[in-house]
Amino acid sequence: MRNAFLYILILLTATVACKEETPQPINGGAKAPGKVSNVTAERLPGKVLLKYDIPSDPQLLYVKAVYETRPGNQMETISTFYQPRMTLEGFGDTTEREVKLYAVSRSETASEAVTIKVKPGTPPVQSVLASLDFTGDFGGITARFLNPDSANIAIGVVTRDAKNDVLQADMHYTNQAEGEFSVRGFDATERWFGLYVRDRWQNYSDTVWKLLTPLYEQQLDKSRFRALKLATDAATFGSGPIPNLWNDVVTGGSTSNKTWFRSANGSGIPHWITFDMGVTAKLSRFLEIPRGAFDETNLLYSAGDPQLFEIWGSTNYSPDGSFSGWTKLMDCEVTKPSGLPVGVNSNEDITRAQEGHQFKLPPGLPPVRYIRIKSVQTFGNADYFWMAELTFFGEIQ
Repeated sequence: MRNAFLYILILLTATVACKEETPQPINGGAKAPGKVSNVTAERLPGKVLLKYDIPSDPQLLYVKAVYETRPGNQMETISTFYQPRMTLEGFGDTTEREVKLYAVSRSETASEAVTIKVKPGTPPVQSVLASLDFTGDFGGITARFLNPDSANIAIGVVTRDAKNDVLQADMHYTNQAEGEFSVRGFDATERWFGLYVRDRWQNYSDTVWKLLTPLYEQQLDKSRFRALKLATDAATFGSGPIPNLWNDVVTGGSTSNKTWFRSANGSGIPHWITFDMGVTAKLSRFLEIPRGAFDETNLLYSAGDPQLFEIWGSTNYSPDGSFSGWTKLMDCEVTKPSGLPVGVNSNEDITRAQEGHQFKLPPGLPPVRYIRIKSVQTFGNADYFWMAELTFFGEIQ
């Protein structure tokens, strides 16, 4: 009985000791810290950089700014006491706004507010809109833009239907400093197209409208395409024959023998392949979807993925495999939107590959029936190349 009593006493003593060692809330922080001082504001595109002196108070934890990006949309930004500055973001215009700054203690006690007025610089939704230029193109429009701040933006494309109702046609996401994109799928009839810009804080620009007429084109019928093998053409890799370039299969990975074309190892640089489109057409553009766009994305912009290649066309080729009777239609270069090195791909790089690399052929080219693809350089400097799908557009002659 005495042993049991001693055991209970030991447990109680241990429990009390544990309670005494448990960390307690920081005391003495209930008093509000002093206010920030000497606040300055620097205008940046859609932002404001604040600099200030912090109060000398050991209980200070951070400085908080409270402001509205637009009426009714309040935001807070905080910065620790280690860095006496902060950037306020999310502004969609240059309207002057009021900002309240609070010094906050470790017990979450805030100082009196220091109120200042700030005026953001021109935000990207406005500057990108001002740079937008768009014109009628084959099957739709092509838009060009400048985004010098490399802001994350979306460029929306709208059009009007027969009832004059506004319809969303496309949304182009980018953070590139400049670029262009096309929206297709429209008949060669006059219609209204509008463009606007949106940022990640849901700020919208106005919409710029133009009455444009898309140029006529049609997608060439891939069922007419046939592979050719001329004397100088490269051999193909066993599981990647040329007809895979027009079978509309772009997924399946390495386990599929229908997903991609691949020339044989050791084909050399340059080398080429040839095929027959089955009709004579004046080509306007073509679309190339690379291998790995939808699976095995590690293969994008690497290994045998073409970086530089040429497209040649003919209506009467020489059977000896020479380039006699062929016309160079275009020098083609695939560029990564991100500009990142080989082996590192951004989401935009992958999206671009999935959409396909668009190549618009220059005007004034002769009609052609036979196509030759000449590989000049791949992203991995390989002596072979691969592609998943080719789609050609133009006007049949």
